[in-house]
Amino acid sequence: MLGAALAVVLLAASCSSDGDDEGGSEASPTDIAPASDAPHSTDAAPSTDPAPPDTEPDADEPASSGLTKADVEASLPELDNIVETGMAETGVPGVAVAVVFDDEVLYAQGYGVREVGSDDPIEPETIFQIASLTKPISSTIMAGAVGQDIFDWNDPVAVYNPDFVLSDAYVTENVTFADLFSHRSGIPAGGGDVLEAIGYDRTEVLRRLRYLELNPFRDTYAYSNFAMTAGGQSAAIAAGITWEDLADETLFDPAGMTSTSMRYADYESAANRAELHVMTNEGWEAEFDRMPDAQAPAGGVSSNVIDLAQWIRLQLAEGRIGDEQIIDEEALDLTHTTMILRGPPAPTIANTPPSYGLGWNIQVDATGATRWNHSGAFSTGASTTAKLIPAEGLGIVVLTNGEPVGLPEAITDAYFDQIQTGSWPDDIFTIWTDRFSGLYGEPNEFEDLGEDAVPALDNAAYLGNYTNDYVGDIEVTVIDGDLAVVAGPAEVTYVLTHYDANTFTYIHDPELPDFL
Repeated sequence: MLGAALAVVLLAASCSSDGDDEGGSEASPTDIAPASDAPHSTDAAPSTDPAPPDTEPDADEPASSGLTKADVEASLPELDNIVETGMAETGVPGVAVAVVFDDEVLYAQGYGVREVGSDDPIEPETIFQIASLTKPISSTIMAGAVGQDIFDWNDPVAVYNPDFVLSDAYVTENVTFADLFSHRSGIPAGGGDVLEAIGYDRTEVLRRLRYLELNPFRDTYAYSNFAMTAGGQSAAIAAGITWEDLADETLFDPAGMTSTSMRYADYESAANRAELHVMTNEGWEAEFDRMPDAQAPAGGVSSNVIDLAQWIRLQLAEGRIGDEQIIDEEALDLTHTTMILRGPPAPTIANTPPSYGLGWNIQVDATGATRWNHSGAFSTGASTTAKLIPAEGLGIVVLTNGEPVGLPEAITDAYFDQIQTGSWPDDIFTIWTDRFSGLYGEPNEFEDLGEDAVPALDNAAYLGNYTNDYVGDIEVTVIDGDLAVVAGPAEVTYVLTHYDANTFTYIHDPELPDFL
C-alpha cells in the first residue's frame, strides 16, 4: 500500500427495492419452512390454501366477497383519470397499465411516449425494464423448478452449488433457496451491489460475497439483490442450464410470455421499448442505460403489461392459466406465505406488520384484505409495481419509464381505494412523491466540521494502488487536480471530496437503497 491511509466513505449503495419497505429491520421469522436442523427458526411448516374446486365459477358470479366484473369494468374510466392525473403531477413520460380480474385481462393501456422528444407512443406491447419487479417473477420460476423436483425450497443450496461460500461455515452449509429468496440469509442489504456497479460479472460478484460479514441467520430481514441472484444461479446449476434458459423453459414459454426476457440484449434489440428517463434541471431526459445481467434473477426482466397480465392470472389462479397448470400449486403457494417480518410487530392486531414471502411483500390493508405486491426501480430511470388482492381475484401492474417518484405505487393504491371504497385520496400523489423524495438521502449526510476539519495531506501522499478481497484493486489518482478512485474491471472513476483528515467522500451511482 502506498501513501497514507485513505478512508473513503460510500454514501449510497444498493439496488432496486420494494415499494413498501421501511428499512432493513430485524425481526424473527414467522411461519417459515426452515431446514430442520437450523437454529434461530421455528419448526412449523407454513399452512397452504385448500385445493381449488374442480369446476370453474360461473362467469356471472363474483370472484370473491362481492366484487364483480361489472364493478371492475365500471372502475376503469376512473383508472384512466388516476393515471393521467399522476402523469400530469409528476411529469413521468410514459406509463403502461394492465388489470386482471377473475382470470380475465380486463384492461391493458399505454399512456405517454417511449422517449421524451419523440412521438412514439407507449402501447400495451411496449417493453419496459421492470427492475425488482423481477423478484416475484423469479420466485415463480423457482416454484416451477420445485414442482419439477429439480430441488426443494428448503434444500441447502450448497448441495447443488458447492462454489457458493459465505463467511460463516454453518450458514454456507445450511442456507436454503427459501432463505435466499426471502432476504433472511444474513447477507447484508445491498451486498454485492457496489461490485456490480464497478463492472464485476455475476460469477465474480457471487464469489466475493464470502468476504462480507453476515447478519444473524434467519433473524434479520435485509434486502439483497445478490442473495436472490445466488438462489437463482444455484437453481440453474441444479437444472443443468443457464438461469436465462430456466426462465424461458419454466415460465415464459409455457405461459405465452413471448415478449419477456431475462437478457438485457433482448430489451436492447426491441424496437418498441421504453427508454429510461431521469429528472434533470431541463426536465425529464433519457440520459442513462442500465444493463442488469449480473443480477438478472433479482432485477433483469424486461417485459410488457400484456405478458405481465398473464403472469398475474397465473398468480391468482394457483399456477394455472386457463386449464393448464403452468407452475406447481403448492410450490407457488409458498411464495405467498410469510417467511420473515420486515418490521416489528404492531402494537395492536388492527395493524399487522409487513412481511416478506419468497419474492413477494405480504401485508394486510386497512379493509382487512391481504395484498401481495412488489415494486422495482432503477435510479437511472425505471419504476414499476404489481399489486394483487388474491381474495378478490384482482391484480394490477404499472410500468413507467421514469426514475422512482412513487407514481406506480400511487396509481395502484388509488385504484384499489377506488375499487374498495368508491373514492381515492386527492393527495395520493403528493403522499407518494414525499415518501420518495428522501430516497437517496442528501449528497452530504455528515456533520459540517467547518474550521474543525483537519486538512488533508498533499495529493501525492494518497496516490497509488490499493486492494482488498471484496472490492479488489483500486487506483487513487489525480484528475483535473482532484483526487479520484478508479475501481473495478469497468475502471469506474469517482472523484473524491475531502471531509476530514484522511477521510474522503464520494457519491456512488447505484440503484435504490432498501429504505422505501
